[in-house]
Amino acid sequence: MKIVFVSLALLLSTWMASAQTKTFPIDTATKRITFQEKIELPGKTKDELYQLAKNLGISGKNTVKDDAANGTYQYKGQFKVSYPAPQPGIQHSGVVDFLVTIQVKDGKYRYTITNFVHSGDKASGGKLEGTLPECGKHTLTLAGWGTIKRSVMDQTDKLIESIKNKMANVAAPTPGNDW
Repeated sequence: MKIVFVSLALLLSTWMASAQTKTFPIDTATKRITFQEKIELPGKTKDELYQLAKNLGISGKNTVKDDAANGTYQYKGQFKVSYPAPQPGIQHSGVVDFLVTIQVKDGKYRYTITNFVHSGDKASGGKLEGTLPECGKHTLTLAGWGTIKRSVMDQTDKLIESIKNKMANVAAPTPGNDW
């Protein structure tokens, strides 16, 4: 009886874990991971929204496109990631580069976040769309590849929240200050 109960508990926990796993949105045309949303902000002009996009905190060498006339601001971003190495108990680190595009018009904007690529000193997994890392599963384990993808999903969710708050011109709450 205990074996049946343990088996059912294990099966149920596996099913629940897989049900709660988020998947990356894949653009049907490009076959790339692409987070995209159009957001209405009535009363905001194209110029106001463009200035908000420029004030997202990314400038300088990471700016790819700064086109006020057409309302497009584009920059390269980067997430730091840490993941288990093939040797038990060791962690490796790397970065995931991505591209953010903000397009604005009167009363609305659209963000697009895409082109996610992992690189690191010990292993470079390449494009995150891959089921297996480009460097091979012996250099970057499947557990490590999964950890990288989960970290990118979480960090992208936070980035999207930050973009929405800043574009709506909402001040971020100050930690520890309840006034």
